[in-house]
Amino acid sequence: MDFIFSRISGNSEQSFSLKESSLYHGLNDLHAHNEVELIYVIEGKGTIMIHEKIEQIVEGTMIMIGSNVPHMLRFESFAYLKPLTKMGKYELPVRLLTLHFNPDTFGNAFMALPENYLINQLFADCMSGLIIHPNEHQTILAQLRELMNAPKYDHLPLLMRLFNGIALSQQHTSFTSAPSVNTYNKLDEQRLTKIYLYTLNNFTKTIKLKEVAAIIYMSPNAFCKYFRNLTQKSYFEFLLEVKINYACRLLKETDYSMVVVCYDSGFSNHSNFNRHFKKITGQTPLEYRKTNQRSIIVDL
Repeated sequence: MDFIFSRISGNSEQSFSLKESSLYHGLNDLHAHNEVELIYVIEGKGTIMIHEKIEQIVEGTMIMIGSNVPHMLRFESFAYLKPLTKMGKYELPVRLLTLHFNPDTFGNAFMALPENYLINQLFADCMSGLIIHPNEHQTILAQLRELMNAPKYDHLPLLMRLFNGIALSQQHTSFTSAPSVNTYNKLDEQRLTKIYLYTLNNFTKTIKLKEVAAIIYMSPNAFCKYFRNLTQKSYFEFLLEVKINYACRLLKETDYSMVVVCYDSGFSNHSNFNRHFKKITGQTPLEYRKTNQRSIIVDL
């Protein structure tokens, strides 16, 4: 891979970065870095992409991302009280707790010890992205608070306890399937960032192929081949995933009617919405709403 790697600015007196912030370090760019990333959304709503998988995230989400894994987080800055008419605009706060740690800090010889099997397995698993179950949030947040206030000589033991605990609990699910070999170069990364951001900003409207292709100065046919070669899916398959994932969040987080969810997610036809929703999720929108409830929010 030849990504534009992010450099995580940390404290020269410690081997990790742990901080609370109202901004995400990667802003809206597709990026990768050597550090393993553990992020907890204290406040905020947005979208996360790991490899080519996209999901909506809300308060109380905790995700672990592996070293050098391409990912992108985009948080919404405002919402509407009346989404259909776009009236009653209000700001959405963002507050994140983020840990970055470079596994190379431990060293190859140390990591090869049999006692570190669980940590090695965890770091391998998080190459696909891990969604940590809410049952584990209280324990992990308590350990992060302890790490934040601990003397330097306790940092590495506390980090090892944290990672071993996450691995041992097995209270997490993979965000994606096992990642394929990525062949993105710097130009690919820049182009995909433009495509993803344009889609996320416009999916509620009709997106024409020639419009999105023009963003990266390609013809529609060339764009379709290019996007499929990079992501192993068509652009319209990706666009449908964005729309359905947003609809899933509305069904979990609001009491909007099915008509509002349909149109606010970018569908102009209710029967098409139901058909695509069931094809992607395996449930009808009503079934999904009945079986999915809002995640428990654990504040610091």
